[in-house]
Amino acid sequence: MIYKKYLASITGLFLLLNLYGVSIIESAEFKKAQIEILPLTSFLFANRDPMRAGWYRDSIIRDAKKFKSVNEKPVGSLFVQLKPRLNEGENQLALRVLRGGSHQLPRLREFTGVNTLNHKVYLTIPFEFLIGVIQGEAIRALFPSDRVEAGGWVHQVTYDWETPELIAKIFTTSANYISDEATFKQGIQFTIPWNILRSDLELEPLAVRDPLVIRRDDSGLRYAFYQIKPGDTLYSSVIIRFIGEKKHYARSQNASDLLVLNGLADARHLLPGQYIKIPLEWISPEYFHHVPSIYRSNEGYNLKKNVKSQKKLQFNNLQPESVKDYGTNIISQR
Repeated sequence: MIYKKYLASITGLFLLLNLYGVSIIESAEFKKAQIEILPLTSFLFANRDPMRAGWYRDSIIRDAKKFKSVNEKPVGSLFVQLKPRLNEGENQLALRVLRGGSHQLPRLREFTGVNTLNHKVYLTIPFEFLIGVIQGEAIRALFPSDRVEAGGWVHQVTYDWETPELIAKIFTTSANYISDEATFKQGIQFTIPWNILRSDLELEPLAVRDPLVIRRDDSGLRYAFYQIKPGDTLYSSVIIRFIGEKKHYARSQNASDLLVLNGLADARHLLPGQYIKIPLEWISPEYFHHVPSIYRSNEGYNLKKNVKSQKKLQFNNLQPESVKDYGTNIISQR
């Protein structure tokens, strides 16, 4: 009997030590995972929502319980951390930040892991699931050396985890477009032409002619705004004038959509001084114009007309302006 008790105590002690050792290992690995998803930068979206962005190893963040060797080459992706607004429900949050809106509600629940949202707690959401305008603001914050040129968006390779495939996936309309691996290194700059840059990122500067102005609404999206003058009507003063639509059925549909978009009840009752927002893609081309002062010149830029027919996108590579230490410590104070 004594022998059995002794054996049971030894076995229990062994199991306890074993579990303690496993917990230490998993704790260390989990801490490693937490370190991997620390944000690199912060920004204020739509002058309202504080957000953070960074990069993580796919193998760790996707499933923290299935750790892989930390020595393997990371695949990596980007993430954004954001907080729900006060009293905001899951549907409202999904509509506001996710591509696909409320259709992505099951996906949102995977990210939250809870049924009740907490407006004080950051949610970590993979970059690719967010609407383009949030992605664009995250890009501006993550890559502060990027800039606008006459021919496109100039990206400077800043981090050691950047790859041609990852950058192409983030910026372009097709992940098949990649730059030359041999010249892809920290400090190098290359131009991504406007015709393949994703328009939903809203990185390309736009300018409209008077009396239109471009502003962002509460959701952070860019719209053209027109201020109603006395005697203006939605049909003639907005739809026909700025959208150029004259067919009756299309004009009626535009009017209905604008009423919903602007929260109006009746198209015949517009108040002088109020602003009507119009989707930029609806605006007639003659109301857009190029403003040279917002672009930096790039004399060496050579736009290729048939980019989609090429196997690889030949970015215009530029040498670094100066020798710098391109580390990851660029926390933004914005």
